[in-house]
Amino acid sequence: MAFVQTDVNYAAEYSGALAQAYPYLSYFGAIWASPNSALYKPGMGKTMYIPTLSVSGAKAVDRNRISGAFDRNWNNAMQTVTLRMDREWDTLVDPADVAESGDVATIAGITRVFNETQKVPEMDAYMAMKLAGFAADFGGVDTTVLTRDNILAQWDAYLEYMSNQRVNRDRVVAYMTPGTYRLLKNAAGITRFVAADTGARSVDRNVGSLDGVRIVEVPADMMKTAYLFDEGWAVDGERAQQINLLLVDPMAVAAPVKYETAMMSAPTAQSRGKYLYYERYYYDVFRLDQRQAGFFVNLGASPSLGSLTLVSAAGDKAGASSVTVSGGGIPGGSPVEGLELFYSAGNSAAVALSYGAPLPGGATWSEAKASPIELSGQTAGKFVTAALVNRQTGNVVAGGSTTLVVGS
Repeated sequence: MAFVQTDVNYAAEYSGALAQAYPYLSYFGAIWASPNSALYKPGMGKTMYIPTLSVSGAKAVDRNRISGAFDRNWNNAMQTVTLRMDREWDTLVDPADVAESGDVATIAGITRVFNETQKVPEMDAYMAMKLAGFAADFGGVDTTVLTRDNILAQWDAYLEYMSNQRVNRDRVVAYMTPGTYRLLKNAAGITRFVAADTGARSVDRNVGSLDGVRIVEVPADMMKTAYLFDEGWAVDGERAQQINLLLVDPMAVAAPVKYETAMMSAPTAQSRGKYLYYERYYYDVFRLDQRQAGFFVNLGASPSLGSLTLVSAAGDKAGASSVTVSGGGIPGGSPVEGLELFYSAGNSAAVALSYGAPLPGGATWSEAKASPIELSGQTAGKFVTAALVNRQTGNVVAGGSTTLVVGS
């Protein structure tokens, strides 16, 4: 078979070079270049599999006998995710433009500007949106208006919340808008030490870290809860809320970037004598199901209630019903660590739920360890409502209802 020369695909080299550049180009470089982002990679196409393990607890030792059976006290599962940001970019470059621009308009120069002014800022905006969504899904949200008088007290409350969720404070990174950073610098109660023995007449008011948590300033327009990505990125003016502060454990998130194609074609008759550059890449940001407590956000307004889907099926006995509950926070039918599933059945109407509020009184609530929920003694046509609740705060983060179908 005759050899046919094809365009060289520089995807692997390009990906490696950009990974090295993230800490210098990206506000969220610590996450894009985190060990998780390198560990969890897409397999075929855009699908990625994240393995998880769970184990039982220890038991007291019986020194006098070996009794019973030995059991497998661990389970493994796969968290399957799909990279949704499937992006492409291309450009033509006329050799005459390269020469007449003093070699400014080169492919290398153009792609560098694309990375610095379009691609990486778009990826950072997407990152902030996703991280805030992870916090909202778990209930790690506060809408207190921050001021110079209350920001330290709120900061302490946020770190206390994350510590109680068993998040290692040494790993947490705080991303905040310049406005929030200004409040922190001027906070009542901040103590500064100024060296007076150097002869230098300068004062450094930077706050690089607080209580061991590294602080990163991010422009306010890149800290929103909703964006449009039709071409480049733009704030979704109808849905976006302002993210004032994000606390993130980088080990709770994976942010893989896969380059499918990065290539350049030399001038040909088909391209009318022009260079053609083309790249296609996938990326996304995923939380690890068992580490959803690793996100906390201060927002300008409360998020919407998350959605749970309930399906009721008739049981094998009169009045029995099997209710399947699905949605974010219940992978494989069981709530993730830190969330609890509650239900209220037999009501004449669906129970109204509000995000960030306790379970409503006036209804009887029971905890369900997993889905499906097996009910007895129910009446057809009555309602069952389910709610996901943050274990630490007791506040609702998601809910849903359906009418009961029962056995006869």
